[in-house]
Amino acid sequence: MELAGKVVVVTGAARGIGRCIAETVAASGAHAVVADVDAAEAHVVAEALRADGRSASAAAVDVAEPDRADQLIATVLAAQGQIDALVNNAGIDAPAGFAWETGEADWRRIIEVDLNGAWWCARAVIPHLMARGQGRIVNISSISARAGSPHISPAYHTAKAGLIGLTVSLATQLEPHGILVNAITPGPTGSTGKPFSEAGRAEYLQSHPLGFGGPQPVADAVGYLLGRGGDWVSGSVLNVSGGDHRGI
Repeated sequence: MELAGKVVVVTGAARGIGRCIAETVAASGAHAVVADVDAAEAHVVAEALRADGRSASAAAVDVAEPDRADQLIATVLAAQGQIDALVNNAGIDAPAGFAWETGEADWRRIIEVDLNGAWWCARAVIPHLMARGQGRIVNISSISARAGSPHISPAYHTAKAGLIGLTVSLATQLEPHGILVNAITPGPTGSTGKPFSEAGRAEYLQSHPLGFGGPQPVADAVGYLLGRGGDWVSGSVLNVSGGDHRGI
């Protein structure tokens, strides 16, 4: 139970990668705060974890709203007395399209949720982590931050690349305060985003023999960064993509 006694806030935790992260940290002994804009589903996940003997609670949050991010952190601190880690996982997919087809509303919403949301949550928790002289922040980015695709909106590319910039900036400033900040760039898990067609899956597997790993490898990487293995890791961008993206 490597994370026993820790309180870990996971945003976007009602489903997909976020839910798997919450389940994984809870299985490692942490109290998992299942935070999501879908409050009802967040409660379902938290209840399932408690029924399995894990420690968990649910919280409603729209990370795109700064005051809601502040409220999330304040509510968790009031209930738990501490926060040891924040996992910024909340995000939405952008409609596929070319740059010249990207509307203002789509651009703003993707940036607000996928990039600004991580900043609002980090900003809210940093004073508490600094006062304790310790803590971890993990930002869930994407290989889209490093590898372009004509099939992915430039808004999504930009937001996920921005998360890497936020990661290295925060790491530089927060290391002296005992706070480690890292990012993870997942590849196609086969369980999130637009489903592959059967022909698309077959074509993908021809050049990517490791296949689709699902959300668990990403959750395990988060566990590594939050646990003892991550004690000397800061400002890193961990590629967890099953070979979809190779190299730096």
